[in-house]
Amino acid sequence: MLSLEITSHHYKYLLVGYKEFLQILGYSPQVVKNWPRYVQEFFNWLENKHIGSITNVTGLQQLDFMDYLQRRQNKRTAGALHGGSINNIVSAIYALARYVNSTGRYVFDIVLERVSNESAERNILNIEQIKKIYEATFLPYPYNQTAMGQRDRAIIALYYGCGLRRTEGVQLNINDIDLHKRLLFVRKGKGNKQRYVPIAAKHITDIGDYLKEGREWFLYEHHSKYQYYSDRDGNPTPKKENPDTEAFLISKYAQRLDQPEKRLQYLLKCAELPNSITLHGLRHSIATHLLQSGMSIEDIAKFLGHSSLSSTQIYTHIVNDNRHE
Repeated sequence: MLSLEITSHHYKYLLVGYKEFLQILGYSPQVVKNWPRYVQEFFNWLENKHIGSITNVTGLQQLDFMDYLQRRQNKRTAGALHGGSINNIVSAIYALARYVNSTGRYVFDIVLERVSNESAERNILNIEQIKKIYEATFLPYPYNQTAMGQRDRAIIALYYGCGLRRTEGVQLNINDIDLHKRLLFVRKGKGNKQRYVPIAAKHITDIGDYLKEGREWFLYEHHSKYQYYSDRDGNPTPKKENPDTEAFLISKYAQRLDQPEKRLQYLLKCAELPNSITLHGLRHSIATHLLQSGMSIEDIAKFLGHSSLSSTQIYTHIVNDNRHE
């Protein structure tokens, strides 16, 4: 999303304080980067409506803003914003209200509601499709197929087996995993919430194999081959001397793997599955499969780290719809 200019000193002041508020509360770097941009778009929209103060925003105007979001074109891809993007903006504005009200100088009551994420249903895989992705991790690869496959299976273990959000998997450290207790600790989930996630026996094996062998290869052997690497613009950049020994998912440059979705896209291609499937789709899939297996909606909400059952209800609708087909 492109940043939109704001001219009001009032909104500029709030925007600076809001970002500091997110940092102080320990939100993830991705949230600290993106949510102020979402709020800036909200402020820009308010200015265009000649609303000069946050305290003057009515509930009706907030609903008008939601209507604007649902009609606004996606600035990166063709078409409108999908439900997940709109809900991210809504979450950012909820956090803005928390910040504004915490100052004691203003009162900002919001009436916004999250939209149902219709794309979630399209992004859910069945068990056979999950198996195809898993089997693709064993296909030949140009170099060290064993290490690449082990890391790919670890990615599946995190995002499908443990139902992690994208950022939760990227930020995971090796000390956050207890193979003996079969638990994974999410230090900074959505809303800065912490939780323990159980690891199934099958995924324990995959994670353990990657930790013992594949990760060591990425961290030391493979890293030693690189004098330089190319950045996103293709420019040669000296490699970092010190490997990231804390991160769980390691890139070929011995740093934290910050784009695991690229590996998923590769596996989808190998498995001849749609490239529209995302890491979050794996999370949607495990939640749906757990519900189909008889797990309660309350336990699934805890597993996913949802703060309220309303966020988990979408899976009951999907399962019920499938039963009536």
